[in-house]
Amino acid sequence: ITRPLAQYALGVLMVMQRSSGGNTAYFLGEVSAGGWWYYFPIVFFLKEPLASLALITLALLIAIWNILKNSNFKKFNDYLGTHFAEFSMIIFIVFYCAYGMKSPLNIGVRHILPTLPFIYILAASAIKKLPGRTIIVSALAIWYFAETLIAAPYFISYFNRFGGGTEKGYEKVVDSNYDWGQDLKRLAEWAKNPPAGGNIDKIAVNYFGGGNPEYYLGNKAQNWNSSDGNPVKEGIQWFAISIGNLQSSIAQTAEGFERKPEDEYSWLKRPYEPYAKAGTSIFIYKLY
Repeated sequence: ITRPLAQYALGVLMVMQRSSGGNTAYFLGEVSAGGWWYYFPIVFFLKEPLASLALITLALLIAIWNILKNSNFKKFNDYLGTHFAEFSMIIFIVFYCAYGMKSPLNIGVRHILPTLPFIYILAASAIKKLPGRTIIVSALAIWYFAETLIAAPYFISYFNRFGGGTEKGYEKVVDSNYDWGQDLKRLAEWAKNPPAGGNIDKIAVNYFGGGNPEYYLGNKAQNWNSSDGNPVKEGIQWFAISIGNLQSSIAQTAEGFERKPEDEYSWLKRPYEPYAKAGTSIFIYKLY
């Protein structure tokens, strides 16, 4: 009975420990190691499915209306007595989100996932007496299901329409929100059968993730960084880079953040116009 609660608590503690330190990140056209206080609210708004946002917004409006209608101390006391669990969830969400906004660790919406179960419970509680709730929830569920099908199989890279969709979400934010190394096998498949035809003998790779390019691509893969210069000088025609690494290298830097000129891929022309993509997160360039 207690094991799920223990696992949940362990996850929360691990997130809080990890959040105590910063991390270099790309967000809304800027690279920084200091973080942004508004990171999590905006990323939540850009990545959460629109059906979920609609449900949460509706529930929030109902809750605000009920607060305005019953705004006196006695009724608040009655509320605490009869809805203590609900009030506790609200306090947890507020505390956790405030802590997250204060943290300089801005690498993924996953860091606020512990709040989502409570947000959905509260949303369900707010609309449970709403007339026509069955029709509303059914419509939102169908919408949610349709968005899931459209995003498949690129679920990590999912962004809603406000965020540019799955194809363009990298323009807003990367790291585990968009690129967590999930497309390395797709890069290997592309290299075996490139749409242009022919054979790829060698491809320079700047990969972000836990995989090993040489394991999947064999001797075709050559690990590469910006400071190594243009791969053409080594006779390598193809170059592949994870979009997270690319954004960190070429996006504008925040005040106080320093980046070496040799790490900025000055030799890569039109970086946002790749020849092809492996999945959504690895951009592929034909260099000549």
